[in-house]
Amino acid sequence: MQARIPETSRCAGCLGSGETPTDYGMVDCPDCGGAGFLPSRNVLVEWRARDIERALSRGRTAENEDVRWLLAELRAARRALTEIIALAHDAHDPDQIALKIRFAANSALGMYDVVPANAHERAPTPPPRPHDS
Repeated sequence: MQARIPETSRCAGCLGSGETPTDYGMVDCPDCGGAGFLPSRNVLVEWRARDIERALSRGRTAENEDVRWLLAELRAARRALTEIIALAHDAHDPDQIALKIRFAANSALGMYDVVPANAHERAPTPPPRPHDS
């Protein structure tokens, strides 16, 4: 008995066969890499990001559609990281794992300024200089 590919992940380019006809015969489908189904969203995002990088490195300008897609991905990632910070802030964690999670998410977001633990021991600021007349 053969395992069935779920309809939702079946590749539309090759209809799940994993192959695409060309003038030179059958080749692996460029959309799914010959698997017959689409990879995870993480892989698809990485593929598209690499395609954009490759196009830019060849001197092409970024397409409006690509810029909109990148902005949507950026906003989704920032929204998820903000939620992670909020959830970690609410966690009562004696091992301080939640604190490490908050700092890791904040390093990507830049939401809060990070100051050293001994910031209260700052060097005194020098008095203002008098204006030369």
